[in-house]
Amino acid sequence: MKKIILLCAFVVLNIRVAPCLPYNPLDYEYEETRELVRFVMQAADEISRLGEETFPKFREKGSKWFQGDSYVFVWGLDGMRYVYPPDVNGEGKNMLDLKDISGRPIGRMFVEIAMQPPGEGWVHYQWPKPGEETPTWKSTFIKRVTAPSRKEYLVGSGEYNMQTERVFVIDLVNRTISLLETEGVAGLGTLRSRKSEFVFLDSYVSVIDDQGNQMLNLAFPELEGTNVAGIRDSGGKHFLREALGILETEDDYWVEYMWPKPGHAKPSKRFDYEKKAVLDNQTLIVSAGYYPE
Repeated sequence: MKKIILLCAFVVLNIRVAPCLPYNPLDYEYEETRELVRFVMQAADEISRLGEETFPKFREKGSKWFQGDSYVFVWGLDGMRYVYPPDVNGEGKNMLDLKDISGRPIGRMFVEIAMQPPGEGWVHYQWPKPGEETPTWKSTFIKRVTAPSRKEYLVGSGEYNMQTERVFVIDLVNRTISLLETEGVAGLGTLRSRKSEFVFLDSYVSVIDDQGNQMLNLAFPELEGTNVAGIRDSGGKHFLREALGILETEDDYWVEYMWPKPGHAKPSKRFDYEKKAVLDNQTLIVSAGYYPE
């Protein structure tokens, strides 16, 4: 079984994260994602070469940098916002305490991602499109950059309703394990209290032990305290039993099964990433998944 290579863990305040690798646009499945990463990297390159004098270019409506819902923003690593093309009146404000509608601390998440190695990463949150009031899911890529003035900034850009990449799911699982490695099994309580940070789109964190006992399920908490190893999908597949068997010898595994999307009755194809973690001499399986269509 070929092991999955982890690219990078999302970083959240007070969570220890193992060293990780920079993102490469070629690692993504969808061109939309690759284009967004390239866009942010190009903006970071402009700042590294030209510094603050490139900021007015980022604000020019109709330019490469600002078209419709597509734009780049620039913050200092203290949370101060220097460039925000949709509303320049919002510049010059500290955004460190910015939260989305669910209470997700996205301001601190942006800054922490920029400050920790490798200085780049993703944040998923709910935010209204410009001119609208109803929030929708948005995925933002953040990258740290140093200007010729030696001042460090973070530059970012996001897209609404992006297709879920496998990298996003791996990051969610890896971030969860990082928290549990820091806090031990007691970290399950932290995951519950900070639920908004560990759920995005149709992805959510689940934790079972190596016998299939459900210890945490952020989407279906009623399953906690039950044994779910015998659960079957709509085709009769024991997908969790399959994963538990593979994880006896492997560290991680992708399992495919049929399961209804939230709010739907018809089953759809779903992929879950399952990863083994040993905490306090207890083997846990941390997972999250997504629907490819």
